[in-house]
Amino acid sequence: MKNIYSSLKILAVFVLAFLLLPRVSNAQNGYILYGFRDVQQSSLLNPAFTSGATTVVGIPLLSNFSTGLYSTSGGLNNFFSKKAGSDSLYLDLSKVINNGKPEDRITNFTDMDILFTGFKVGSTFITLGVRQHIFVQTILDRDLLKLLWYGNSPYENQTLDLSHTAVSENHMIDYHLGISVPIKNKVRVGIRLHLLQGLSDISTTNNGLSLKTVLNNQGEFEIHARTNFLVNTSGLPDSSSFNVGKYLTNFNNLGYAIDLGIDFQATKQLWINASVLDWGKVYYRSNTKSYYPVNDSVSFDGVSVDFINNKDPFKTIGDTLQKLFDIKNAPRNYHIVLPTRFIVGVDYYSKDMRNDFSMLFSGRFFNNYFKPAVSVAYTRFVSGHFSVKANYTWIKDAPMNFGLAMAVNFSPFQLYVYSDNVSGLFRWDQQKYVQIGFGFNIRLVPRKTPLHPESIHNLRPDIRIKPVKENEESDNFD
Repeated sequence: MKNIYSSLKILAVFVLAFLLLPRVSNAQNGYILYGFRDVQQSSLLNPAFTSGATTVVGIPLLSNFSTGLYSTSGGLNNFFSKKAGSDSLYLDLSKVINNGKPEDRITNFTDMDILFTGFKVGSTFITLGVRQHIFVQTILDRDLLKLLWYGNSPYENQTLDLSHTAVSENHMIDYHLGISVPIKNKVRVGIRLHLLQGLSDISTTNNGLSLKTVLNNQGEFEIHARTNFLVNTSGLPDSSSFNVGKYLTNFNNLGYAIDLGIDFQATKQLWINASVLDWGKVYYRSNTKSYYPVNDSVSFDGVSVDFINNKDPFKTIGDTLQKLFDIKNAPRNYHIVLPTRFIVGVDYYSKDMRNDFSMLFSGRFFNNYFKPAVSVAYTRFVSGHFSVKANYTWIKDAPMNFGLAMAVNFSPFQLYVYSDNVSGLFRWDQQKYVQIGFGFNIRLVPRKTPLHPESIHNLRPDIRIKPVKENEESDNFD
């Protein structure tokens, strides 16, 4: 029994290390940037959106950067505790296990523009760009965590279904072309086409793992496991021979995606918009490995590892687990379906067009899981030089998120920053959702009366505004 308990505690450390390390490094996510029309990068969330500029050139590597973490279990402090009498931390899964949830989901994402530009051609607006995406999502079943942390004894003669656990990771470069065109005077539609270069991937395509603990005739615990899993990987770096140049220039894993968007003017003050993002696939053919068990079932009575004297305990754990389950790997081409997202939004403007009251509903699909969110926001177009937006976002399992965004325009430069949960930036280790983004553009706009409300708002780049005389209010909306 002691050996069983020891092996499961070691396995817990191994699994959590694998799951938590991507936090420090990790598809277009976010909510507050949607509908923030002064910023052309809002079209990344709806390709129909335009900012009113004639030309936008993003500063390379700085035009848009966004990173965030979503966890149903909360921040890092929910995985670690302090040792009594010291500041040292230790892994404490009991805090997660006792949060009352049947499973835990962790999503990490980072988006970064390498290049971005947009320009107006007649009434059409075209965007081009190269963008990096890192997306990591894990699903942890509650029974798995209990087994890892408390050992097998509480589950004698019980069969535990661990099939809900899954891992997904992909790192890709996105080459995209977007077009936004008006249809008459009330509707603008957009489409963005993506050519995707898959750099690395981990996909759990099947997990049929179950465990049963029994007491043998010698009074010792044994674990009988049914194994039916398949994990596909591609492009994972090999520390002994990793070449950054070859990794970044590998074009053998290609894919595609399509974004669709619409922006509809129901009345002068009411706008309705919607988008579908990341509808596509990536095909992996380079440096692929599929991991699978040789046997349908195994039995074992535990292993032990010396963390103090062993110079490389995690390698020992990996070797032990591979022998234990008799895991094999073989090259195998495969494809993944991207986690598609859709957004529906409504905007209501004050008569002077300086105040925007908006709401959106967002949903993302991941395998058989659907993550919904609702956000309400207020935007104030203070002047042609400054606009600010505040929002509240409800996300399933992370309901309290208060965001803030602002854009500063001093021709020809634009700086903007945004966060969907400002408090998370100061208490990131205690938050279920943390996100921050910023960008720096060169932005050229038509010469218009600086304080004209429609000039400030820039609803569409094809709006023609008549010169406004002093003390005269224009009603030229279309």
